[in-house]
Amino acid sequence: MTEWREQKLSDFMDFNPYTPLSKGIIAKKVTMEKLIPFNRKIQGYEDAVFSGGAKFKNGDTLVARITPCLENGKTAYVDFLDDEEVAFGSTEFIVLRAKEGISDSRFIFYFAISDEFRDTAIQLMSGTSGRQRVDTEALKRKVFTLPPLPEQKAIAEVLSSLDDKIDLLTRQNKTLEDLAQAYFRKWFIEDASDKWEEIPLGQLFVISSGKGLKKEKFTEHGQYRVLGANGEIGKTNEYLFNERLIYTGRVGTLGNVFIVDREPVWLSDNTLVFRNIKYFFFVYFSLKWANLADYNVGSTQPLIRQSDIKEIRVFMPDKERLDSFENLANSIFAKINSNQKQIQLLQKLRDTLLPKLISGEIRVKM
Repeated sequence: MTEWREQKLSDFMDFNPYTPLSKGIIAKKVTMEKLIPFNRKIQGYEDAVFSGGAKFKNGDTLVARITPCLENGKTAYVDFLDDEEVAFGSTEFIVLRAKEGISDSRFIFYFAISDEFRDTAIQLMSGTSGRQRVDTEALKRKVFTLPPLPEQKAIAEVLSSLDDKIDLLTRQNKTLEDLAQAYFRKWFIEDASDKWEEIPLGQLFVISSGKGLKKEKFTEHGQYRVLGANGEIGKTNEYLFNERLIYTGRVGTLGNVFIVDREPVWLSDNTLVFRNIKYFFFVYFSLKWANLADYNVGSTQPLIRQSDIKEIRVFMPDKERLDSFENLANSIFAKINSNQKQIQLLQKLRDTLLPKLISGEIRVKM
């Protein structure tokens, strides 16, 4: 590997670099739940008063340092801020920043999600069971064989081109779902008739909870996704469901509503699962419209009950209108599913190339 050389990580990039942000200032805040495993994009933020936590700016990489978030691959690249804007987030983030003339910010992100980096970080975790954290100082001293800056940029360009296409398809899917939701709002909310019968939503589905998965059943290269209240939380080689269903968070994160379209998955015990659904998309958008977070009855942590969800009241229009909406939504979601398959193929290609490029097994022409 000509020109690749061994370097201490602290010589290659900055860990938790000094980033000024005064206490009491309102700034963008990123919580751990806004990081999706092995996904470059941060999934949102909130405006909050800064009182402490990790501080970062565009071009930084956020790495979860606590179990099980590190093992699950919670790492993201910061790209949503204005120039020189500073945001903050969980104290459980390690912030990685490129050194000028030495390292490339995008390469650092891909290096941080590589097995080589992650396995090293996981081996340096210590603490009580269930609350283990990476020893950042020990991680800084670790030595890796790394490419020169021009090759870093070339590697990052290859991998970023795949992630850019993934991001584009993801945005298209959001636009398509927003379109279907606009039809739902027009047909069933704005144009609702006082002649329609009011019924409990629970008449249209069977509801149950997901099931807990033991830690040893999680595996990085598992065949099936493990889904929780906020989306994917890992992989496993076992599955609970293989059918078209809807699920939402039962405890912890509330309000998100997801579709699983005949994919074998494991749904964790912090979810509620809707099956045997009559008028699938009418139920889906009714659950989204209901804002399930408003049904929280938890005292120590957010919680919703099956019985409360089943009693949500909806007005049932005539069968012709329902069938028309189901046909329309089916056509829109067929395109969403097609895009999702492309996303999965691109992700698989990226995940195949990444370790080979990061290790130098495959070289990029410059």
